[in-house]
Amino acid sequence: MLKIFENEEMTAAVIAKEMKDELQKSSPVFCLASGSTPKRSYLQFAKAVENSPDLKRLKIVSLDEWVGIDRNTKGSCCQMLNEDLFSLAGIADGQIEFFDGLAADLHKECRRIDAFIENHPITFSLMGVGMNGHIGLNEPGLPILDQSSVIPLSETTKVVAQKYFDAPTDLTKGMTLSLNQIKKSSKVIVAITGERKADIVKQIFEHPEAKLPAQELLGYPHIDFYLDRSAAKYLNK
Repeated sequence: MLKIFENEEMTAAVIAKEMKDELQKSSPVFCLASGSTPKRSYLQFAKAVENSPDLKRLKIVSLDEWVGIDRNTKGSCCQMLNEDLFSLAGIADGQIEFFDGLAADLHKECRRIDAFIENHPITFSLMGVGMNGHIGLNEPGLPILDQSSVIPLSETTKVVAQKYFDAPTDLTKGMTLSLNQIKKSSKVIVAITGERKADIVKQIFEHPEAKLPAQELLGYPHIDFYLDRSAAKYLNK
């Protein structure tokens, strides 16, 4: 389902409420995107669940991470989520299962995360969409995979990701959950906000021939796309 909200703040408020509702499940497991799009949602969710005993039951599983980047480095996916959510909500390290970008055996690291998901199925995923239509680090033009994998980064991702780091950073590969793993989540929200995403939004919804990763999530009853009006400005009525 496609839902369009008046602005980014309203979109974030609805997502934060959905996250709080999902926390009521008996064994909540969240898979969450890092970056600027979900930041407001995480802040509102953290405020809403402050001191909630339900938070102790929550587990977080990694969506993606840059290969070769320590998880504590500013700009790593783990560091961004820690700053924007984990530290604010009081989510403990023991509740978080994250890709290690410095793992000696990256294939083994992917299988470790896959095994965690097998034992702890994802109940809720919040995804963003890259400027090139990627989901997680599933880049355009790559095969649709069933398991988490090491992915060569597109030139667009290498350039756009520099904004997260304090200094120019050499990024060549990432580890990411597959689109099929994300689709198996009990509920998925794909959030796209801001005028800078308007062009890729039009591609996703009106140009199926583009074959973008985000288009693989269209048409499922448990997957919703939440946009603000700025991101939706080029869509035909």
